[in-house]
Amino acid sequence: MRFSKTELKVLEQVTLGTKQVSEVAVALNKDKSQVYRIIRSLHKNGFAELEHKEIRPSKATHVRLLLQELGRQSSFIDHLSGCGIVFYTFILEPKTVDEIIKETGIKRSTVFYKIKKALRNNFIKPIENRYQFNGKFWHKIEEFLVELKKYEETNDKRVPPGAIIYRKTKDEIVFSTKAECDAALTGFSAYEQFGIKLLPVDHTYYLPKKKLTKQEVFLHSVYRAEKDGGIRHLIFVALFYIKYRKDLTKIKHELIDNIDKVLQGEKVKNYPSLAEIKDRAEVYDIKI
Repeated sequence: MRFSKTELKVLEQVTLGTKQVSEVAVALNKDKSQVYRIIRSLHKNGFAELEHKEIRPSKATHVRLLLQELGRQSSFIDHLSGCGIVFYTFILEPKTVDEIIKETGIKRSTVFYKIKKALRNNFIKPIENRYQFNGKFWHKIEEFLVELKKYEETNDKRVPPGAIIYRKTKDEIVFSTKAECDAALTGFSAYEQFGIKLLPVDHTYYLPKKKLTKQEVFLHSVYRAEKDGGIRHLIFVALFYIKYRKDLTKIKHELIDNIDKVLQGEKVKNYPSLAEIKDRAEVYDIKI
């Protein structure tokens, strides 16, 4: 989620009691047409809507937290504008520069610019070769980012109500639901295409709809196993990995690293044992 400085300043005006479009336009020295465009953008992101020419903020927890802090101060607007929210939400946990670039898609030069600026204002703290949002210094902003992250992980207009989201960006999304969708089957729901027939209780889908590669199907099952947990899912991920290991060597993920350890005879907490994997592998005639 990205916001311009002007969008955040419109929300700030709402906290100050300036809610009429005409009043906001005067306060920000903008045309009313510009303010209307901004409100449409805020509505699209679920932050506010227009009712009788008055801006009405959403009652969602993350919106309320942001408005509270905007009503108290606005010095952080520069930090949150542009890619700021994406950047700071990602580093709620310590991350390296390479991890930030890879997972957020933010340009390397922009990441270094954000880090330099954030360090000056105690927005982040360095931890060895990683960076983390400084929640101790900016506690209310941290609360907002945490609640926003929770909201985004469970809500998206592209999926049906009640769907569980495992991975999403502005361009793609992986989710599960019992409802039939006009989307590509993926993850465990597509394992049968590769010789591992399962009987899932729901469907795992990918959007936009397209023909998925073996690597994509596998990675989507990793995302689901990581979020859902459970030994059963991990066993099936291990079976797919064993069967097609040569094709999956470029995929890097902590879950796969742990499965490798199990396959080498190590015991890993909350993971199936090698004996459990071997037992299931016999059913599918997969050699370990």
